[in-house]
Amino acid sequence: MGLALDEPREGDETYQINELPLIVDPFALKLIRESGGLTIKSSAFGPMAELDNSGSGRCSC
Repeated sequence: MGLALDEPREGDETYQINELPLIVDPFALKLIRESGGLTIKSSAFGPMAELDNSGSGRCSC
């Protein structure tokens, strides 16, 4: 899942990670909730969003 800086659009919802509010579209929010949450980590390439994926395997997007 990529991160992008953009203006909120009608229908977007708010998701909060460690007191950091994120505005996401409904489809992305569905994926985040189904995976059990989202973690933002620092990598050699900059910030990275990783689905927690409480199901099978892990997805780093």
